[in-house]
Parts: sequence; structure tokens; C-alpha cells
Amino acid sequence: MGNTILAAVYGTATAGIDVTEICQSIASTGNDDIPANNTTFSDPDPGAQKSFAILYQNPALNSGHPIALACGEGGTIDLTPSPPTATTPVATPGSPRFKVLHATYGTARNGFDVTPICQWLLDNGGDTITVSNETFGGDPEHGVQKRFGILYTHVGSETPRSLATAEGVTLKLR
Repeated sequence: MGNTILAAVYGTATAGIDVTEICQSIASTGNDDIPANNTTFSDPDPGAQKSFAILYQNPALNSGHPIALACGEGGTIDLTPSPPTATTPVATPGSPRFKVLHATYGTARNGFDVTPICQWLLDNGGDTITVSNETFGGDPEHGVQKRFGILYTHVGSETPRSLATAEGVTLKLR
């Protein structure tokens, strides 16, 4: 059994696209390398540096738990990282304005599934997320710039939105 892509986002802090189906199509061919570029995904924000974040499962990796990875435009995600990340604890959401479907923070080699952390932040702090090691409870790979991707909806809407950015940015959901 291969990789199951749970969520994947490519874009910037102002424009992003859900690339889950494209990534699953690539992974379904047996390819475990996904290049993060406009040729693979199209360009959601021409002229701007994009970020790519992916959340996936493989029963042979990480005890079957989800693995979160991310990289910048021009990078490549290898779906067989060494070592794969651990999962984050599940938070109990309050009364949100946003529903976080998936959120990842990391590098092309290691990362965190930060979905519950983002949901908690939005439930308790409005519409912004500061993309940093401090926000997400650690550094998935010391000395390497991290990337963040989020797939979310407004409560009451089923239309998903997606954004992606580099570490050090405060992202405002809209």
C-alpha cells in the first residue's frame, strides 16, 4: 500500500491552491518525489515566491500516522523522509469562525501536522497565525527555513481555501 495524500497546498500568504489531487496522482504512479513548482501545480500568485505543504499517510512509515512536510518553490518533497515526523496532540475546538481542514509546518525532510494547533489559535485569537517554531511547539529541522500550508473553510461554508507561506510571516485568514 502506498502514500495517501490527505492535504496539499501550494501558494503564498495571499493566494493559494489545493493541490491534493495532483499530488495523489503523482504518488499513485509510484513516484515518491513531488516537485514544488508552477509547472507541477500552476501559478496561484505570479511573480511571488511560493510555498508547498503536504500532509500524507503511508502505513509503512511513522507507524501509519500522518506525516507533514513543506518546502519552498523550486524544492522537491520526498515522501520517504528520514526520519518522518511525529503527530501533534489533538486540541478541542471552541466556537470557531474558521474550520481548519489541514495545516502543516516543516521542511522537505521533516515537519509537523499543526492542524489542531491552528484550530485552537483561530478559536481563541481571531483570524491570524504567526508562522514560527514558537507557535507550533518546536523546530522540525534546525537551521532550515520552514514552510507552512493551511487548507480551511469559513464556518457555514463548504468552499475550501488554501494559503501557504514561509516561516516568519503572520498569516491573516480571509
